[in-house]
Amino acid sequence: MFKNFTIAQKVQVGLILGIAFLLVLGTNRLDKRHFSTVQTTVNSVYKDRVIVQNLIYKLNAIFHAKEIRFIRKKDFNTIPDENQKAEELFSAFAATKLTGKEKNVLDDLQDQFQNLKKLETNLLQNSEVLQANHQTSAERILSKIEQNLNVLAKIQLEESRELTQLSNKSLGMTILLSKLEVAFLILIGIAMLTLIFYPVKTEVVVQE
Repeated sequence: MFKNFTIAQKVQVGLILGIAFLLVLGTNRLDKRHFSTVQTTVNSVYKDRVIVQNLIYKLNAIFHAKEIRFIRKKDFNTIPDENQKAEELFSAFAATKLTGKEKNVLDDLQDQFQNLKKLETNLLQNSEVLQANHQTSAERILSKIEQNLNVLAKIQLEESRELTQLSNKSLGMTILLSKLEVAFLILIGIAMLTLIFYPVKTEVVVQE
């Protein structure tokens, strides 16, 4: 059938096939990019947000136990193991992908933790030193720690929301591109059928 085509018609067929090829290739590459974005954001939500939220929960439990200990003024013998666990949680937290604000808050939180450890060291050396001023210092430090933990927990929610929105946007673009690809392929198919069954007739101009 194509052998009967004129050169102009063959050129038109070639252009249509070329456009179809470029369309499929282009949308395929865009789809891969958007799927990569979705995969990255989903992994980030789990590794850098869900896991971090769990770390914050565990840190909050540790510092709440410390607060109860200072109120009761006893059971200070568990402090070393408790602080070692907190250090491990801080290290795991710092190893995740942090935003600028998150890093600043985490650094301040660790500084407050070091201040609390110094106070606890004095208590371990002599439990009788727990006077009113020590109690006040501990309450002030623990209050700042609680505030920082709340800020970090809020950051996880905000970042998770942004990552989810980015993932949904990429999925939406992928769906839109798929629909456009189908629509363009249908148009190209119609153009091909029109060209085959209703070829454009070229008029031959006869010069007198």
